[in-house]
Amino acid sequence: MSEKAKSIASKKGSGQDERLQKVSKLKLLLNRPELGALGGAILVFIFFGIVAGDTGMFSAYGMLNFLDVSANLGIIAIAAAMLMIGGEFDLSIGSMIGFAGICIAIPAIYWGWPLWVSIIFAFAMAVLVGYFNGILVVRTGLPSFIVTLAMLFILRGATLAITRLITGRTQVPGLRVLIENDPIAWMLQLIHLNGCSLG
Repeated sequence: MSEKAKSIASKKGSGQDERLQKVSKLKLLLNRPELGALGGAILVFIFFGIVAGDTGMFSAYGMLNFLDVSANLGIIAIAAAMLMIGGEFDLSIGSMIGFAGICIAIPAIYWGWPLWVSIIFAFAMAVLVGYFNGILVVRTGLPSFIVTLAMLFILRGATLAITRLITGRTQVPGLRVLIENDPIAWMLQLIHLNGCSLG
């Protein structure tokens, strides 16, 4: 008799199956992945509360600083997490952020588009790039890792080429004037200059 058969026979004989055993509520909670993330966040807050508690980190302005960055990264992380849940991966997210930035800046500054039209244009370009990545993965059967790695380099090169072609360098000047004169820039509060948000 094999080991597996012996194990099954002993469980049948004793009437105990681990799937039917009573499990404590604490053990059920500890098996939840959300609790691990919450526990990690609490430990990080306790650590920084002890180490940097008197630096103003937990004042209203200090919390605004790190929650602002967390919100931006969290929005990106939601899309990446959804892909990972589906068993796929997108390496082009970082390059897409830079590409979307020039899709906002160049039309608004050099072509005179209103800021809200430039933002819609950047969203449309991001959707097109994502759609193209998805079509390539589904139609060709290539791994998403490879397709999005290629898109990472394509977007990075396109960002550099477009800014060099239009502005003569890799930066887009004139954002401060654009923001100061735009009627909706104060509502969006997306653009930060010199480390402080405008609004």
